Amino acid sequence: MKGLWALAAVSLVAAIPATVEAQFFSDNFDTYANGSTIAGQGGWETWDNNPAANTTVVNTQAFSAPNSLNVSGGADIVHRFTGVNSGIWYVRTRTFVPSTQTGEAWFILLNQYAPLGPANNWSVQVVQCVTNCTTAGALPGQVVNLGGSDIPGTGTLPMITNQWVDIQVEINFSTGMYTVFYNGTLLDTKQWQTTGTNQLEAIDLFSNGSTVSFMDNVWVDVTVPVELQTFQIE
Repeated sequence: MKGLWALAAVSLVAAIPATVEAQFFSDNFDTYANGSTIAGQGGWETWDNNPAANTTVVNTQAFSAPNSLNVSGGADIVHRFTGVNSGIWYVRTRTFVPSTQTGEAWFILLNQYAPLGPANNWSVQVVQCVTNCTTAGALPGQVVNLGGSDIPGTGTLPMITNQWVDIQVEINFSTGMYTVFYNGTLLDTKQWQTTGTNQLEAIDLFSNGSTVSFMDNVWVDVTVPVELQTFQIE
């Protein structure tokens, strides 16, 4: 009987959507108008305040209906943070890359960022490219962590196209290490920084000439999103 009640309780907890929790930051782009530009909404801005780096909210694909963010062409969209600098934090996004994609779609974490700042410092650079990869280290048909300004990444996995895929980064500021997972599979583990700062200061959703691709459900918190948690029954 205990096992049945435990199972029911676990099922109930697992069914609670992540959106009902109090997150440090979470954005599924669903509160913005379809076709609207993202800069100036929800704390998002363009890299170096460059208007040409703006992009639009769309409803052609979505992990959580109805909207997601179009990350293609010259898109370079930033969200800045303060106070993400101690203990363990989780940063994630959902990505959708069509099998017909050319160019590169990037999920980037910076430990130091300021518009036009000379001292920007990168920690994580996950690049997805099907064909026409132009950045050194980006590989056709692969998802690659190119790492940061101080420590190059070495992780590579086959890309998954035509479906929503989770990219999650666990940052341990106590040890100065981070781990990247792609679709639940370990992609890379590296040191967060050496010459930058021991904090997460910005997320950057970047397209290096990518044809249409999408990102959705961006998350920053000290807890793992509910749908990614595992439960044990005693």
